[in-house]
Amino acid sequence: MTALNDRRAYSRRPHRPRLLLILLGLVLIGPGLAFQTSPPPVRADSLTDAVAEQQRLAKLIADQKAQLAKLSAQQTSLKSQIGVTQQNLTGVLTSIDEAQAQITALQTEMIGVKARFDDLVIQQGDLSTKLVRLQAQQNAKQFELDARQEVLATRLAGAYETDQTPLLQQILTAHSLTEALSDVSYYGDMAHADKALADQIREDQQTLAQMRLNVDMASEADAMLEDQVAVQRASLADEQGKVKAQQDQLTALKAQLQKQLADQQAAEAKIEKNAASLDAAIRSNGQAMDDLGNKIDDLIAKGGFVAKIPSQYSGTLHWPMGGVITQEFGCTGVASEPRVGSCAHFHQGIDIAAPCLTPVYAAGPGVVVFAGYNPYDAPPQAWLVIIAHSTSMVTWYAHMTGKAPAGIVVGAPVVAGQLVGTENTTGHSSGCHLHWAVRVNGNFLNPRMFL
Repeated sequence: MTALNDRRAYSRRPHRPRLLLILLGLVLIGPGLAFQTSPPPVRADSLTDAVAEQQRLAKLIADQKAQLAKLSAQQTSLKSQIGVTQQNLTGVLTSIDEAQAQITALQTEMIGVKARFDDLVIQQGDLSTKLVRLQAQQNAKQFELDARQEVLATRLAGAYETDQTPLLQQILTAHSLTEALSDVSYYGDMAHADKALADQIREDQQTLAQMRLNVDMASEADAMLEDQVAVQRASLADEQGKVKAQQDQLTALKAQLQKQLADQQAAEAKIEKNAASLDAAIRSNGQAMDDLGNKIDDLIAKGGFVAKIPSQYSGTLHWPMGGVITQEFGCTGVASEPRVGSCAHFHQGIDIAAPCLTPVYAAGPGVVVFAGYNPYDAPPQAWLVIIAHSTSMVTWYAHMTGKAPAGIVVGAPVVAGQLVGTENTTGHSSGCHLHWAVRVNGNFLNPRMFL
């Protein structure tokens, strides 16, 4: 009897390995279980896939940041180019052809920026899609984890209840000894299955944590990229509007100049028909220029301004005004130009036409040696400014408005690009234009040689 009671007492004691398994399971399943049914299939390598997904996501985000940096650099360059082009258009600092080339280059650059922006929009869409997929994977993994935790909880609860049944009672209530031994073996297999399930739950928790990290990364990157896309879209629209406005401005300027040139050609034809006007124009374009040129050359040679004018000029010259070249240097068919050498009509400078009152700038640094109406010119006299860049080289700016800007007085130093006057039609001129000439050692030379 004592031996039987000892066996019953022993059989009522909880088996420590099973109690430890129960406690392990309770820790793993945690509080607040959400019981689910029909979990999706389990993948054994889901944690590895989640880690790989994080690496791919990190590379994608890095690539997108690099793409944004390139796009921002392009936008900065584009804004700068647009600003320069607008400045050139406003002041007509370049020729019409050069302005058109600048705008064409801007339009080409705009196409590249637009293509990069479109690619960024596609990337943003792909990232949004990836974010949705990652969130779905996270939800599926949460579903798996909840289902496994529910199964483990149920099985551990059953194992605990079974553990309260004495071993002798299990033997006595069994139909046979074989059945009782089979039950004992079954509960042992259940313990191994519970441990495997607990291990799977632990892996699921790690995988789920990695998935949540991936979702957070994708969500943050998606929000950042969406903001950047909005900013770049607004900037791109603004730049496209500016480039279009510049093209429209240039088109209007071309139309204005075409009308202006047509008027000048009509005026030139009228001069040719009037013998007196033609003779006056020829004298103005030839003898009057030579007389004033010789006077200036003589003044410089005799020491005038010697303290301010360098003996040599080693730099290059720049276009004093943008616009359309209406007459190049050299032999010409324009009847109002004088005979020089073997040419019946020779133009001693370059004529540049632009809208009236277009600013005219110094082609290089020097000293103002003349500013006023040409005293040797027959009425109406041309207003001009002459700048000495060295004792042997001077530049002429003729037919300008009859009033000098501040600082443009005889003896005043000027720097390259300084305002010297505005384009007009003073003197024997058929319309608004600038006559720009370069005189070296008493001879007018082609200004293009010094650009």
